[in-house]
Amino acid sequence: MTNYDLEEADLIKKQIGLSFLFLLTLFVSLTLSYNELLKYQNKPPLYTKEAEEAVLVVNRTLALLIALGFLWINIQDKQVKKQYNQGDMQNANLQIDASAITLIATAIVLYVALSDRNQSTNIENPEI
Repeated sequence: MTNYDLEEADLIKKQIGLSFLFLLTLFVSLTLSYNELLKYQNKPPLYTKEAEEAVLVVNRTLALLIALGFLWINIQDKQVKKQYNQGDMQNANLQIDASAITLIATAIVLYVALSDRNQSTNIENPEI
């Protein structure tokens, strides 16, 4: 394996780890949506209102950190490709742009969750 291969493999391992965390946030998001469904059906919810709000904020904060992690990985990937003269820089730039847009979207979703804490909370999916 070349140094390029080793560095790319390390970045892919980090992407896999973040992807597992993202799956966790999706699962939590599903439980929040199911909680909303139960309330509309006049059934006992999974979470109290306070717990639901806390889980929502933590979950969206984690989603923001994951988006930040993917942005960092894409920036690192571009630097590795540039250092070893590998790959298309235009595609690397597009990956960074997509990660930046995702980061902005998750920041907005977190802001909405924080600003709605004292109001009725609507849960929407997916988060990203």
